[in-house]
Amino acid sequence: MATQEPSPPSSMESNKPGFPKKILGNKLEDKHLCNCCHNILRRPFQAQCGHRFCSYCFNRTVSNGPQKCSACIKEDIFEEPTSLLKQGCAFPDNAVRREVENLSAVCIHENCTWKGSIKDYELNHEGKCEFMILPCPSCKERIRFNEQERHNERECPERTLNCKYCKEPFHFKNIKAHDEICPKYPMICEGCAKKKIPREKYVDHIKFCSKFRTPCRFHVVGCDMSVEKEKIHDHERTYAYEHLNLLLHYIMGMKVSMEGLQPQGLEVAGHKLLELQQSLRELEARVSQLSTTSSGPPVQGAATASTSSSSSGPPGPPTEKTKVVELGRRCTELEVKSGTFENVVCVLNREVERFATTMEASNRQHKLDQDKIEALSNKVRQLERTVGLKDLTVADMEGRLREMSATTFDGVFVWRISDFAKKRQDAIAGRAPAMFSPAFYTSKYGYKMCLRIYLNGDGTGRGSHLSLFFVVMRGLSDALLKWPFNQKVTLMLLDQSNREHIIDAFRPDVTSSSFQRPVSEMNIASGCPLFCPLSKLDAKNSYIRDDTIFIKAIVDLTGL
Repeated sequence: MATQEPSPPSSMESNKPGFPKKILGNKLEDKHLCNCCHNILRRPFQAQCGHRFCSYCFNRTVSNGPQKCSACIKEDIFEEPTSLLKQGCAFPDNAVRREVENLSAVCIHENCTWKGSIKDYELNHEGKCEFMILPCPSCKERIRFNEQERHNERECPERTLNCKYCKEPFHFKNIKAHDEICPKYPMICEGCAKKKIPREKYVDHIKFCSKFRTPCRFHVVGCDMSVEKEKIHDHERTYAYEHLNLLLHYIMGMKVSMEGLQPQGLEVAGHKLLELQQSLRELEARVSQLSTTSSGPPVQGAATASTSSSSSGPPGPPTEKTKVVELGRRCTELEVKSGTFENVVCVLNREVERFATTMEASNRQHKLDQDKIEALSNKVRQLERTVGLKDLTVADMEGRLREMSATTFDGVFVWRISDFAKKRQDAIAGRAPAMFSPAFYTSKYGYKMCLRIYLNGDGTGRGSHLSLFFVVMRGLSDALLKWPFNQKVTLMLLDQSNREHIIDAFRPDVTSSSFQRPVSEMNIASGCPLFCPLSKLDAKNSYIRDDTIFIKAIVDLTGL
């Protein structure tokens, strides 16, 4: 029975190419490199031709069928079928795997001090390094792995927030736009000055607010005053004459407009009247013709009998001519009424058309105005964001400039603290218990340090002493310096009469984390929690002048 040939593991077991070359802490050998990705072998497999590949690289190469070995072609030793790569023709090279996993490795990320074997790197450090730079999935800004949480919660411009008023989610960059449409956003009534009215109830509020100013009811005829609702009747009584005068001018203007339309209406009515008169004459002629045709030539006897009958008996029925005359009279009356109504309808139609045209033009203009307002609003919001960013940049630059102007490079630093009374009250109240000084250095490329002071004390000195601490900060030249920090530090509260300074000095404890090379912005502060009794500063003293004190720090430069 033929033995089943081993095959490389699936992509589920190893789904990554080789380790980057930069992680290797010692000399790199070619036998440790993958012939596909040219990185350090990860889960190495050896093909029939003798060349080694990462498990991931081999699977990817043969996924579309047998392939020629590029390394054999490059070395000009290609021969079939040995140099063909295909499923089942490679086996795990465990010996080389153990060699690779035992090689010394270092982290490739800047400022990371991790060291170990490649096996430890893969199991415990790869993809977990705090100094690893990753793109933010939302804003694409590149940030450190250990800063992801802070970035997502406080800095990312694409982060999602919940409105504190309506609880609806929105993007941080749309905060101003949301505030403009938020139904729960608190508004202030311009009339009664009531605060915290939700926007959705603001319209109902101003309907009944007696202090809200509303246009006068006669604004349609020209009154341009706005009056509080509770005073609207007083306004109308006071300005009754002016309102009547405006109303008169408005009506006179309408009359002129109507008179300008009448001649055309009368002309139309005249044409209608001529048409009706013509129709009436045609009707009379036709009736007369019918009467003559039906009666025939007159008979004398019949006429006499008829005469005597009419004179002696009651009056007979009206003749056709009488009916025609009555019909003509009624037609004339209807013609007059019809002309009058047609004239009114014509005028009204023209007014409706004029108002419709005016309304259509107003709607078009309103839409154009709304588009302009929207465009201008967007531009204003964009400018506000730009100005805000520039303000932040300017503030940052001003802070750096102030810090640079106060920086020293000789290990001696004098810290001037003004507004001492106010800052101490802030410390007592807990609003600002601690203050940091600007940074100073032992030399231009030396240690970076600062001071931290608690004006109402800290720890064992809280409420009774002024506490002063020394802080080692992370600097750009730390890689060139000797660690741990081991220079003598002297702290002083200066007597402004130059008589009796308060002095304390200490030499660092080299085993303390406070004096190791910083891995964050600054180390834990270390110093004197009982530096100066507050009773010395409460009584009359020469340490405080013009509400200002001076703190001096001296770092011994011996051995640097």
